[in-house]
Amino acid sequence: MVRKPYNIPMRFTARNDYAFKKLFGTEENKDIMIEFISLVTLLSKDDFGDVHIENSEQIPQFYNQKTGRLDIKIRLNDGRKIDVEMQNTYFEYYPKRSIFYCSKLIHEHFMRGFQYTQLKKCIAINVLNSPFTLSRKVHSVYQIRESEEQTLLDELLEIHFLDLTKLKQENLTSLEKWLMFIKTDSKEVRKMLAQGNPVMTKANKVMDIFYLDEQERKRYEAAWEYESDRLSMISESERKGLERGSRQKALETAKNLLQFGLSVENIAKATGLNKEDVETLI
Repeated sequence: MVRKPYNIPMRFTARNDYAFKKLFGTEENKDIMIEFISLVTLLSKDDFGDVHIENSEQIPQFYNQKTGRLDIKIRLNDGRKIDVEMQNTYFEYYPKRSIFYCSKLIHEHFMRGFQYTQLKKCIAINVLNSPFTLSRKVHSVYQIRESEEQTLLDELLEIHFLDLTKLKQENLTSLEKWLMFIKTDSKEVRKMLAQGNPVMTKANKVMDIFYLDEQERKRYEAAWEYESDRLSMISESERKGLERGSRQKALETAKNLLQFGLSVENIAKATGLNKEDVETLI
């Protein structure tokens, strides 16, 4: 049911996982996805004829289930694959993660008896709202190339990183206007960016739904809650990992000190372990 907007000011951004997938990962907004991805990859819009979005469903209860991934998987009619993700928090392992997922997509439909010439290109697109430290550019593209001559070994794998934090406020390219559209939480800025661009005007109308539809707002808010919970779990896992690493180091130190004949009490003080932990090493 559509209701009037709340009296309090509301701000929505396409950086939200649900909003991002609604814009770029649904059948009804396929034209929005095609324009954005063609600007990122320089693929012709003709390449997107009969394009298939493999996970276009919008499941309302998804965020409550805390399962699955929110990437957008696209397959072109010639078998090439594109994976698009919105990342609000960057971790150092994301390049490895992107290579891993891209590699999985490359051999996803590769069956016994196929020839290697039948492998299809995979393009990974990572939109980041946290600094990408490996490049000073807004848009970085990685391929497999010879280190000095820069000759391309094969086009099979291509990874893009789009850093929203490096966007300037003026003289934006067509791609950068889309990136600013994704980044901003200002309705006025989105409207200004959309002027003269029919596809972005449509995207702006999609974003306006969140101001009007209570159910859509709930899904939008649930996506932020899911993201917050996910980051909390990652942080907790990293904390526990550091604790385990610190404890293991302390135990190894204690073993070495025991060889020098130090007392249990002194070793416990030196390592931060309790006496029972040290005694188990004897």
